[in-house]
Amino acid sequence: MAILKDSLEFSGGLGNLSAYKLPGMNKTIIRTKGGADKKKILKSPSFKLTRDNYTEFSACAKMGGCIRRSMLSLAPLADYNYTPMLNSLSKTIQLLDTESPRGKRNVYLTQHKHLLTGFSLNRNTIFESVVRHPLQFSLDRDHKHSFVQFPELMPGVNLMLSKQYPLFRFIVNLGCVCDMRFIGRGYHAGIIENSSVYTDWFHASQLFQAMHVSVHLKDKFIISDQMTLILSLGIQMGIQITDTVVNPVKYGGCGKIIGVA
Repeated sequence: MAILKDSLEFSGGLGNLSAYKLPGMNKTIIRTKGGADKKKILKSPSFKLTRDNYTEFSACAKMGGCIRRSMLSLAPLADYNYTPMLNSLSKTIQLLDTESPRGKRNVYLTQHKHLLTGFSLNRNTIFESVVRHPLQFSLDRDHKHSFVQFPELMPGVNLMLSKQYPLFRFIVNLGCVCDMRFIGRGYHAGIIENSSVYTDWFHASQLFQAMHVSVHLKDKFIISDQMTLILSLGIQMGIQITDTVVNPVKYGGCGKIIGVA
């Protein structure tokens, strides 16, 4: 590693050199490009651990993507990139597979689905800080059905909404994800199925009457023992455009996973 001192200034690659800066340093760092040969990484026995780690990470990334897509309707409510957190959670579950050899460990979500409960799509405004009342819900695997019972909500008491937006609605999503298993020579992506229900828009300054919202998956969809039902819930803010059109506010709201089965 070398430090660039004169007036020559560049970043990125230049021939066999790579320039970059480190946090807390004003100088530019220069190093030569290097690393193991690609063919060596793919074939050499000394890189078997690297290959195993890469293979298992790809499974975790696939599972994280499956969970994210199973509740895609809530994605506009997130205030940070939560996909890496789902990948990390998938890795935690993968490490709990102590029977499979390294490089072939499975992500058995069905065996550890409780770890998903409470997963939040937000860091700045969490769902419990907005809806300050316990919600009742149920999940029925046999009938691929779920419901959420919303209580009466009073603005400023148990419903703490941003005064910036005049309207809000709830989104209830039911998704289904299959375990990520190593079969043959690789991992097989989990089956994804989901269904969402959007409530009507309500005025943020008025009393919200108690209501019941149910959601179910397609009748022809068959749930196996390797599948997990994921119930997620969000609240979305909106702005009135015309008498009949409301524009949902991107990142204006919050959501979380409230139950699994």
